[in-house]
Amino acid sequence: MLFLYQKGACSSKKRDQAGTGAPLYWVKLLGAGTVCVSALALTGQAQEVPEGAQRITLDVRTGLEWSDNPDLVVDGDSRFVSRTRLDFALERRTDIDRLTFGAAGDVVLGEDTDDVVENPEFRLRWDRDVGRSRLGAGLTYESIELDSTGFADGVSADSVDFSTFDGGTRRLAGIDVDGAWGVGGPLGATYSLSQDRITYDGTDDPTLLDADSRDFRFALTGALDRTTTLGLIGSYSEFDEDGAGALDTRSVRLGGELRSEITQTMTGRFALGWQEAEETGADTTQSEGVFVDGELTWALPNGTAGIVWDSPIEVDRRRTTVRFQRSLELPRGGLGYSIGASRAAGLGTRPLVGLNWEYEMPRARFVADLSQTPATTRDNVQTINSVLSLNFNQQLTSRGNLDVLFTVRDGNEDGEGAVDNRRVGLDVTYRHDLAQDWDLVGQFSSVHVSEDDAEDRSSNTIFIGLEKRFGWN
Repeated sequence: MLFLYQKGACSSKKRDQAGTGAPLYWVKLLGAGTVCVSALALTGQAQEVPEGAQRITLDVRTGLEWSDNPDLVVDGDSRFVSRTRLDFALERRTDIDRLTFGAAGDVVLGEDTDDVVENPEFRLRWDRDVGRSRLGAGLTYESIELDSTGFADGVSADSVDFSTFDGGTRRLAGIDVDGAWGVGGPLGATYSLSQDRITYDGTDDPTLLDADSRDFRFALTGALDRTTTLGLIGSYSEFDEDGAGALDTRSVRLGGELRSEITQTMTGRFALGWQEAEETGADTTQSEGVFVDGELTWALPNGTAGIVWDSPIEVDRRRTTVRFQRSLELPRGGLGYSIGASRAAGLGTRPLVGLNWEYEMPRARFVADLSQTPATTRDNVQTINSVLSLNFNQQLTSRGNLDVLFTVRDGNEDGEGAVDNRRVGLDVTYRHDLAQDWDLVGQFSSVHVSEDDAEDRSSNTIFIGLEKRFGWN
């Protein structure tokens, strides 16, 4: 079931200390959060929805939530609210196309809340697949609280908001179109086009500016024989910011790509071409040169091994990254790891490691994942963004399940003016299966943030409520 733990329970406004009010108030608070669920229970029973032309699902999570510092600030105030998470999905299919629509959001009720609806999301997608051609288009809107105390749904290590902890809201509205023709044939092509508008509200971070992002990519491919494919690849991307200190960046690529089954156990990909990168702001900086990227993969009796390399042109420099990757099939799961290094001209060389380990037990499952991504900040500082997650899930009884998630998000900078930051999160969730497919949910979440030249901040949250999925054909 999709839900956001404490994501969005934040605001830059001051709140009065919670906990004052008659017991009748809290009874009404819980009732307001569950009244819509009760009404739905009268009209639709949770069921396994069979595959068909149309299916509708509604995920509901409702209950009482208390946090000692939902704004994740120094000396923050506590808050006690009723939170109801609704996630609606509609899928309609025919033989040749599919239409999907989704909407989600949190309804927050309480005498000390500033917003009734938090974290709204909308998504609309249409895909058409006829023979050897594909066409798709989508619309997306999402609003995310940057100082959210919830980290359970993960953050990409190359996210533009990776090290943002000081509050505010990020809104993204986008449209994308993609397609392909000649799928599975000797000649073919793929393409994608996207346009996004990014806006920020309530943040004091000078690096987070409203911006427009555009991206276009294509590939024309032709099969030379059964094992070798040759292609023409290209891309064009823009990121244009608004406001004081805005930087506009542009990158253009054009080159060729070769894919081949070198031997029965080895496959390879090699790309070579020309790239230009430009940054415009107070000054204009432009770089150009040859880009190279590719990979070699070996199929082994117990898994795979490979080498991946990438040498693109960044603004005012070249960055080269090389990794060795290995995956192993184990009796109770799998293990994958990578070892490598990244070098940016003028900024030095940094090591990179990665790990993915899955271990299955009779009534439990453990997953460990570590990823690292090199990046250069707008202040010309090199940083290694790391995300570590450890997840343990245990089936305690036939009706009870315990899930523990530990996460670390670390930004390690190197150079003049470097600022390191770290965010540590712990989520402990217990679910108990009730009658009529209702789940009783209890959760404890804790977040601790540390950053150079700033006071540490922490937040603890407790949630108790119910979950249910409704399904209709």
